[in-house]
Amino acid sequence: MEKILLIYNPNSGKKNIAAHLDKITDIFESAGKLVTLYRIDEKNSMSTEELIQSGVFDGVVVCGGDGSVNSAAETILKSGRDIPLGVIPNGTCNDFSRSLGMPSDIIKCAQIIAQGNITRTDIGFINGSENIFVNELAGGVLVSASFSTDQNMKKMFGPLAYYVTGLGELANVKPFELKIETDNETYIEQALVFAVLNGTDMSGFSNVIKEALMQDGEMDILIFKNSNPLEITDTLIKFVTGGDFREKNVVRIRTSHCRISCEADISTTVDGERGPGFPLELEMRQKALSIYH
Repeated sequence: MEKILLIYNPNSGKKNIAAHLDKITDIFESAGKLVTLYRIDEKNSMSTEELIQSGVFDGVVVCGGDGSVNSAAETILKSGRDIPLGVIPNGTCNDFSRSLGMPSDIIKCAQIIAQGNITRTDIGFINGSENIFVNELAGGVLVSASFSTDQNMKKMFGPLAYYVTGLGELANVKPFELKIETDNETYIEQALVFAVLNGTDMSGFSNVIKEALMQDGEMDILIFKNSNPLEITDTLIKFVTGGDFREKNVVRIRTSHCRISCEADISTTVDGERGPGFPLELEMRQKALSIYH
């Protein structure tokens, strides 16, 4: 019988995952899989790393947001065990799950994962280490807004809360000089926001880069350039409404490797959690992780 470690974060998103655990467990057990539940909690004495490295489990499923998915994926990759990861989206944005084409419904996701079909996805590696991003690494005004957005506002409005908060900060934001070096070209821009993406979605918004692929070994980089407030607002409106914002104010780069440097004090985020400082050395490793799909 296949053994599944099901990790869940009770504090992700709307904090309602506990109400679904019995149904999710039943779905997996009906498919002939033995489920062990693990609650992400600082009180737990055994870490997920110990559990995954134990060799007991044939697969890992995460109920949570992109941050929880990142943590589980990083642990699997560090373990050296090529076991698949399943994602049941229950965070604020759930960009990685949507980029994979998974449904937003928790129960439907569990049913798909329980079928046991497996594919592979690219993973971004940071500074040559085992630190990764599964979907997004970003920096700039919307990133700082994500850290200052009220938790109740996030719960009520989801990813739109970040956009509203970010617009409120535009009047005070200062552009920063961003340098991105790929193997073929160097870009130097006065920027407000930059984002490095593995998939199609970013910050809760769908199909930001509609043609993005998660198995091509390349990352997509967007640089939102400094411009006048009206143009900035127009660009951001196109961004959040799913319009085509390919225009003079957005630089688009596709590469498998890059170095990003910035002298300004700019916050970064990795899959929704606080990210590292500059410089950043990024590498997209093709089909690095197995995924239930």
